[in-house]
Amino acid sequence: MRKYLTIFLFISLISASLYSEDKDIPQINLSTEDLEGRAKAGLALGYPFGLTFGYKLANYMEVNVFAGSHLNDFSLGTNLLFTVVDINIKEEMFPFSIGPAVYFNIDDDFNMAIAATVRGEYNFNEIPLNLYVEITPGFSFINDFDFYIASSLGIRYVF
Repeated sequence: MRKYLTIFLFISLISASLYSEDKDIPQINLSTEDLEGRAKAGLALGYPFGLTFGYKLANYMEVNVFAGSHLNDFSLGTNLLFTVVDINIKEEMFPFSIGPAVYFNIDDDFNMAIAATVRGEYNFNEIPLNLYVEITPGFSFINDFDFYIASSLGIRYVF
């Protein structure tokens, strides 16, 4: 039985090799060209702290996703930021952005917060890093209606 299986596998490999030389087989190329300068991933340190990912949809619009914790719960969040001004200090650009945010907090209860994010950031020229500071005030509801605030200092690698 092993002899027949070995012969079958050997014939399959040879025929696949010959077939691939004769035919134009479509290839899958894994390229990151579309992400270059648009995608950012890294750490958010603050309240909450965790992992963050951002993707620039257009020159002045970026979507961000967050997964982390407030020490006593698990948080998932997203925001859509619009750059309202690029602050120019000594030929260095500091984009200032605002936009809506939604946070889901899971601990003993499930809670949701609707908020507004205000962010200032800086992209290093020599190295592909992005540094940002943000504050997100809003209101949480579902189990309790209360004031909600998140703030963080983040550093992300720019792809």
